[in-house]
Order: sequence, then structure tokens, then C-alpha cells
Amino acid sequence: MNQLGFRPDLHSIWQGERRWENRKVEKFPLRRLFLLFFFIPYWAFKKSSEFKEVLNHLWSSPCPDLQNWCETFLGMGFGLVEASRFRRKGYKSIHGVWATMPATAAYVISRLAGAEFSMGAHAYDVFRLGGDWLLSIKLEKAKFVRTSSRSTARRLTALGLSHDKCRLVRRSLEQRPMRKKFEPTNPGRVSMLSVGRLVEKKGYFHQLGIARELHLKGIPFELNVIGSGVLLPELILESKRIGVNGKVRFLGSLPLREVWEHYMRNDLFVFTGVIDSRGDRDGIPNVVLEALAAGMLVLSSNQAGASEPVVDGVNGFSLSPFNPNLWVDKVIEFWKDPSRFDEIRRKGRIAVEKEFDCVANGKALMELFEDHIQ
Repeated sequence: MNQLGFRPDLHSIWQGERRWENRKVEKFPLRRLFLLFFFIPYWAFKKSSEFKEVLNHLWSSPCPDLQNWCETFLGMGFGLVEASRFRRKGYKSIHGVWATMPATAAYVISRLAGAEFSMGAHAYDVFRLGGDWLLSIKLEKAKFVRTSSRSTARRLTALGLSHDKCRLVRRSLEQRPMRKKFEPTNPGRVSMLSVGRLVEKKGYFHQLGIARELHLKGIPFELNVIGSGVLLPELILESKRIGVNGKVRFLGSLPLREVWEHYMRNDLFVFTGVIDSRGDRDGIPNVVLEALAAGMLVLSSNQAGASEPVVDGVNGFSLSPFNPNLWVDKVIEFWKDPSRFDEIRRKGRIAVEKEFDCVANGKALMELFEDHIQ
């Protein structure tokens, strides 16, 4: 979008860098929240009906959890403090990139300063614990809501968002290293990779179940897991308990450059995402797109939106994470004859280049904003 000439002002409510892609980012000093002692009574008097609108919603709807409570009030605090400044700058449109705190800030500024607002919405925002505290009122008032997966789009319309306001614009990959050949990178064994946070919704214990079955069947393999998270100690203990700790390696968090090197050093990618106990799930995981772009054979969960970029049997495989034998069978087929999957791997790379192109999707998103401003 930057290359296409679209250069909005960037504001960060919570931390982050002062520059992004060589663009200045306006960071919000949290000490400015002390100004709420002035701005709460000021806006309560000046915009009493808007104040009541939000308070009535908060009073009548249960908050999902403490984290969302903090996100909501930080977004509201930012909006109350910054609304006057945004109005002086003459902004016609404000976009919150997430449906949680950023969209709350955009909504509050919109109601106080008169600008229109739009928002992004992702799986975390709308599924986890039933969705953000102020989600319904933001969906009602937003000019449009952009999402990047069909599963999240269906959820948004089920929550009452009109179809004409729900806009599907895919996320994109800018970096796509090309695999020059599809011969096994480690002849004699299956080199497998998994990337992601070690949290419940990623389904890592299902990966250990797959590894266990491969081990019991005597299949030579290694599974490299990149990522960190709260489940690491439990996963290490479980891998030892089932006897695969020598074949499953937990590599921790790595710089992006090293992650891409692992995409190229391994042949088969596994993603076993599930819907967790809080309702959270992935939309379209970036790691699946990256693995497809890197020419890996992708075995992806059929839960939520994880399988959207994968057409089963065409450019990868979409499998139930609750049936390890399905995954094991594909790994064994690959081990016996990896060349039969070359065309599937090529089609996976082509699919990403076609549907998740950063220029095409950047242009589509830019057009959404331009129509919104007009």
C-alpha cells in the first residue's frame, strides 16, 4: 500500500516501534491518560447521548475476561483523550486494525469527533470467549469491517453484520523464497516442520500423537517445532513420556530469517490447529501460507479457517487433527514416494502467489479506504 501511494497516519496505542517500514508511528504516551480527569466530564457533558450509548452497552453485556476489560478501557481512554486532537487534524476516516482495543478507540473517536470509522476483525477478536465486549455496537456503527478469512466473515454476519459491510481482503506474503527442487532435503527420513505459539489452539499435543504413531511404525522422521509459549514444559514432558523426545525438537522462537531457512530445509509442514476451550481458533495462519509459498507439502487441520488456503488433495491436505492415522498415512506415502507429491507442492506455491499477493490485496484494501473516505 505504501508503494501504491496510500500513506495514512499511523497511531500506536500500546508500545511498539516509533517507525515502521520507514514510516513514522505516533506512539501514545500512557501518562496522557491522566487527562481523563478532565475529558471524562467534558465529553459526558458535551456528548451525553454518545456516553450513555456506550455505558448502557457495557452495563448490559458481560465482559469476556480481565484482558478484554483492560483492552476496552484502554481503547476508550485513548479515544476520550485523543478525540479533540484527531478532530483538529481534520481526519475524515479512522481505521482500527483489530476489533478489540484499536477498534474501540476508533469507535469512540468517531462518536466524539464526527469522523467515520472502519475496523479489521480477526478470529481472535470474534470467537474467543464469544468475542470482544463492545463488538456488537462496533459492528453496527462501522462503515465497513475487513477480515481475511471466510470463517471469520461467516462469524461476523452471524453476529449481525450486514453482508455489504463485511469485506473479505486476504492477508498477503511479501517474502516468498523459491524452492529450486523438490527432492527430499534429508534423504532417508522425513523432515517435518511446525511453526507457531505453543498454546492450546495450535493443537501441539495432536502433533505429538502423530509423532508417536510414526515412531511405533518405525518411520524415520524428525519434527522441528519453532515457537515458544506456556505449553512448552508440558509438551517436553509428554514427548519424553511417549518416547519421541529424540525425534521432536523444540527450537524456541527464532528470527524470521532463520524461520525461512527451516521452511527450505524441511519438506513437510504440519499444522494441527483446533478450537480451544475458550472458543479461540485460527483464521488463516500465516505459517500455512509461508509453508505453501516455500514449496513444502502442507498437512493442515480442517478446523476453523486453517484449511482455507488448502484444497484437499490438490495443493495440500486438509485433515482432522483428532485422527492421527490420517496424518501418519500421508507421511508414510511421502516417505515411500516423495516425487508423487511434487505437483501438489507446486500448486500450493501457485495458489499463494495468486490469492495472497501483497500488491493485489494491498490495492483492494486501499480502494476500500478510498471509497470510505469519499
